[in-house]
Amino acid sequence: MTSNSSDENIKPASLKIQLERARFERALEVSESMADKRALLTTVEIARLNNILTGKSDDPWRQENITLTLPSGRTENFTLITDPVLSTRDKLHRATELAEGGAVIDAAVDIYTGLVLAHVFKDANRRSAVLAAHYFLKRYGVAISGIALHELGLGDLREEGQIEALRDTIHQMAKFIQKRKK
Repeated sequence: MTSNSSDENIKPASLKIQLERARFERALEVSESMADKRALLTTVEIARLNNILTGKSDDPWRQENITLTLPSGRTENFTLITDPVLSTRDKLHRATELAEGGAVIDAAVDIYTGLVLAHVFKDANRRSAVLAAHYFLKRYGVAISGIALHELGLGDLREEGQIEALRDTIHQMAKFIQKRKK
C-alpha cells in the first residue's frame, strides 16, 4: 500500500490542532468556573491554566531569552524577565482595578496585551492571555464567548493601532450581545 506524503503531513498537524482545541476548551471551563464563583485569578491559577493548555505539569514561567517568529513573519527577541510571576501579578492587579472601576473591556484588553507582549510563559502565551481576558469579561458581566475571543484574527500587537483595534472589536462584540439579549 502506498501512502500519500501530504496526507501524512496533514494528519499530525490536524491532530495537534484538535488537541490544542480540546485543551483550550478544558482550560476555558476552569476559567469560567472561577469567574462564576468570583474566585480571584491569581498567578497560581493562571499558571495552572497554562499547564492545562500545554498538557504539562512543570513550572510554566519563562526564565530565559527567546526569539520568536510572529504571525506577521517578523522575528522578535524577548529578553529575560527578572520575575515573570511578579510581572504577571502586577498585570492581574491592574486588570482587577480597572474591572472593579467599571472598565471591564479595558481590563480584558490590558491583561491580554500585557501577557502577550511580555511573553511570560514558555508556551501558550496567547491562549493563556485569552483565558485571562475572558475571565475578567465573564466575572464582571460581559458575556462574550471565550471561543470567539480565541478565534479573533489579531495582528501584531506591537504595530500601531492594533491594541485599539482589539479594544474596538471587543466593544462591538459586547454591544452585539447586549442587542441580542433585548
